[in-house]
Amino acid sequence: MQTFKQFKTRMPWKVLPIGLALAAVATLFAFSPGPLQADDDHAKRANHRHMKINAGTVFNLAPVFDANGNPVFPWFHEVRGVVQVSNLGNCKVVFHVTINAGTDGHANDLEGTMTITTLAGDKLETSVVGWGNPDPKDPSGRMFTLHYDVTVTGGTGKLEGARGFGEINGAFMFSGNPGEDADTSDDRFCDGYAGVATWLYEGVLVLPRHKK
Repeated sequence: MQTFKQFKTRMPWKVLPIGLALAAVATLFAFSPGPLQADDDHAKRANHRHMKINAGTVFNLAPVFDANGNPVFPWFHEVRGVVQVSNLGNCKVVFHVTINAGTDGHANDLEGTMTITTLAGDKLETSVVGWGNPDPKDPSGRMFTLHYDVTVTGGTGKLEGARGFGEINGAFMFSGNPGEDADTSDDRFCDGYAGVATWLYEGVLVLPRHKK
């Protein structure tokens, strides 16, 4: 890791009496929804919801390295944690992602899946594609920025048939070994993970009309 018929008017308007013409115009505006109303009506029909997620996660990496200590690609990456979803409440999240050497100027390419599970046990399934880059402001080389383009591919329970899209932006940090330097704020404080992350998701969730 170092290393998204135009209707023809039968009678021209100019031959209509002025009062009748004005009445017709008024009626037209009274029954034609404005842009905001039309958008709102469409959202209601499609059960179209804006969705935001605030997350705190930990991650681990497969311990697969070559003779020089470099990771062997594709490198398996697992993420677990807690997320607060604007329209689903507090949830659990898990990512299964493979890491490869970066393209398009990125340090690493990331691709896999993210599953969000509600407290009731309903699941929201997604695919994720993105990248990770070292933060140039961090001399230790432990802090990275991350980005994912997210596609909602389905779900279970009340989330069955879910569709949508969005993006994740955030940061992650590799944890240091306890006592290796004077800064203890980034030390690993329990075994079984390689680092911690924080990220925000913003996107759209569309559910079938019969789902609530």
